[in-house]
Amino acid sequence: MLLRGVRVLDVSRLLPGAYCTQLLQAQGAEITKIEAPTGDPIRRLPGGEAFFDALHRGQHLLMLDLRTESGHQALYRRIVDADVLVEGFRPGVLDQMELGYAALSGINPALVYCAITGYGSSGALARRAGHDLNYLARSGALSLMPQRDGAPTIPGLQVADLAGGMQAAFLIAAALTGRASSGRGTRVEVSMTDLMQSWTALPRAAMEAGLPGLPLTGDVPCYHVYPVRDGYLTVAALEPDFWAEFCGAIGRADLTERQFDPSAVEDVRSVLAPATREEWMARFGGRDVCVEPCLRLDEIENG
Repeated sequence: MLLRGVRVLDVSRLLPGAYCTQLLQAQGAEITKIEAPTGDPIRRLPGGEAFFDALHRGQHLLMLDLRTESGHQALYRRIVDADVLVEGFRPGVLDQMELGYAALSGINPALVYCAITGYGSSGALARRAGHDLNYLARSGALSLMPQRDGAPTIPGLQVADLAGGMQAAFLIAAALTGRASSGRGTRVEVSMTDLMQSWTALPRAAMEAGLPGLPLTGDVPCYHVYPVRDGYLTVAALEPDFWAEFCGAIGRADLTERQFDPSAVEDVRSVLAPATREEWMARFGGRDVCVEPCLRLDEIENG
């Protein structure tokens, strides 16, 4: 437990900050989740109580109204011996309440203060309201998703939120490492839009070079989701050796030279479709074919 003894106050809401503190908690940090009297907004989503419990299991829960003087004073008392504070308000909101980094670091100079923002803390979009889908759209990442009826498909996971939480945990860990030598804390910040834009580096490089980009959206036979009798199989045989092994395993060695030929998708589909996932996985055995069944959530073994 690399963060055992690290005390974290989480005044964020919804998913990004919660995922950040969940990662820190997994490394031994002690998390106190601070909620407004109205509760975290995730509680008000359909099924929200289950989501809240999943994100904050094992954490200390504390209700504070940060808009009141008593709430201010209660937070100040906890800042004295806290190591980290995580917040996800729009830039300037906590500063106006005298709860921003300048005020809190004055109480505890060793504090690592992490702000998770949508668009950064400066610039024309800084105070713009937004959520995961908006950040994906603004960053260009959404345009890279496969299309359905001519529109980009919304991912089934909140990619920007989760990435933002992970980046925040990384920056906090880095800041704690720096504090170990300097004795002083610092403020770190995540812009989820900027982060998602950084994830588009390879497609942007391809565009600038006049290349079509990586064929990883299901257009080629070696990287595709195929229907079988009781569900789907994923094939991700990008390297030629893996693809050749796969073609041999399904009895279609003639497809080896057509690894990136979109017209070969139907050939592979017709071979895979009649059998079940279990039958195919037994046939592949321990061979290096880069094939896995697409499992439903109720099929995953937890732990």
